Amino acid sequence: MSGVEEKTEALVLLLSGVSDRKLRAASLEGKLSGMGMEEIASILNHICQKAKLRELPYLKAYHALPELLRSPIFTREAVLELRAAARQRDYVEVFRMLLGLPPQKLPPLDPDGPEDPFLKDLTPGHRKSLAKSTKMNILRKLFKDQEPAVIRSLLLNPRLTESEILKIASLKPTSPRVLEEIFRSHKWIARYRVKKALVCNPYCPPSIAVHLLKLLLLSDLREITKFEDLHPAVKEAAHQLLAERCGKVD
Repeated sequence: MSGVEEKTEALVLLLSGVSDRKLRAASLEGKLSGMGMEEIASILNHICQKAKLRELPYLKAYHALPELLRSPIFTREAVLELRAAARQRDYVEVFRMLLGLPPQKLPPLDPDGPEDPFLKDLTPGHRKSLAKSTKMNILRKLFKDQEPAVIRSLLLNPRLTESEILKIASLKPTSPRVLEEIFRSHKWIARYRVKKALVCNPYCPPSIAVHLLKLLLLSDLREITKFEDLHPAVKEAAHQLLAERCGKVD
């Protein structure tokens, strides 16, 4: 076992005892702080590779990576340096994670806001308050809202079930920022069908879709490689995963 592998294993075992994804990311940030970008790239790559094998401690660490990359230590300059280190060492997954590619499809530049006449003249703050309602007829009117703060509040409402979240996650067109809110929801991103809905939505940021691919079944990966409207980076990553898991891809 190399020095990087030993160090990564120690970090991962430490993180495995932390249940909250944000706290895991914060803990990982503290451990990586002060390391050089080449070493960080090697550690992230090792986590990605082990996560492919479905080893639970590494999967938990892998789930924390998107949150980690939003932390203050990853300034624009640091991300560029980390990306260069990943590219030089051919750490494909780490490199993809840092690309920040736009979604395959983008919503209109000037969305009209809520379609429902009842909501059209309400401020985002008012709609955010309505998202806490116990009345499903009101909540359903907010499913197409494009304001991330409104969706964030809606996702916390205990009245919503997985079926409602899937409607929001599958909406087209929609704002990538709305889909990011679902991805950041610890409760809902734990659901398999929600993961798949995000991956299959062409408005989803490719970095999120690629991150979630590892958690999908082979049958779904095969299906995703055939979707014409997904980002090429997502389809390429799905092909690669298929090749690694079961040999040559058709």
